[in-house]
Amino acid sequence: MSMRVTFNGQFRDAVADVERASNRLANYQRQVSSGRRIDRVSDDPSGVAVALSERTKIAQIDQYTRSTDSAYSRLTVVDTVLSDIVAKLTAAQVAATSALGSTITDAQRAAAAQQLDGLKAALLDDFNTSLQGTYLFAGTKSTTKPYVADNTGTVAAYAGSATEVQVDVDQDHVVTVGFDGGSITKGSDATDIFATIDNLIAAVNAGDSDAISNGIGLVVNMFARVTAAQSRVGASMQALDTEKLRLSATRLASTERLSKLEDANMVEAITGMQQADTAYKAALGATAATAKVSLMDYL
Repeated sequence: MSMRVTFNGQFRDAVADVERASNRLANYQRQVSSGRRIDRVSDDPSGVAVALSERTKIAQIDQYTRSTDSAYSRLTVVDTVLSDIVAKLTAAQVAATSALGSTITDAQRAAAAQQLDGLKAALLDDFNTSLQGTYLFAGTKSTTKPYVADNTGTVAAYAGSATEVQVDVDQDHVVTVGFDGGSITKGSDATDIFATIDNLIAAVNAGDSDAISNGIGLVVNMFARVTAAQSRVGASMQALDTEKLRLSATRLASTERLSKLEDANMVEAITGMQQADTAYKAALGATAATAKVSLMDYL
């Protein structure tokens, strides 16, 4: 009886050795064929937990990257529009100044007034600039056209919101992408730029030098507000450039950590597979030898 028990125990041990060797060989074969060290939670439970954390981090980085790219695109348009507005305001100052003086003829005043009227229309278009269906100078009322002119050319009061649109580009960093047009066109002045130009046109046609000078002063105020807004935009764009570099570097580091966790080291995997194959064959041989053992071997 003891001989039989000894034989059965040896055979079970041999079969267990074959199963372990087979599993180890299958694991390395899977790594070599797939290029991955982890395919299932059971492959490395703790590694899977860390990998999940890295994947969550990468998804968050990708979201911030999309927000950063979108914000940068919007600010690029805003910067271009503000540059155009600066040019238009400069032209308005030149046109209004050209109408000053007692030697200016009626034809010259009429030409200056006509130029101012055209600049007003161009400024109206600038402040009504939209991108992908949203107005850039309407604040949080981004689907509402901020300025509307009636059939006489009179521009209504600002219809947008004083609250600006901000987006998260990181956990602790927000960027303004929708601006309060009213704070730029009017600010603390009594009239916005459209009413200011209307008054300037009337003053130019009337040859009222004092009113023209007052209007030029209001245009200068507007110029200062626009350049201040453009400085804000420029600073935000520089910050976004830095942020994009940081996000890219952070994502690369996280991806590399994930690769080390999940991807197989092919040199180690191939070596391991060869060693496991040798061990598996040895276990098979040992099992076969054990299976040949009979009661006569113990007599």
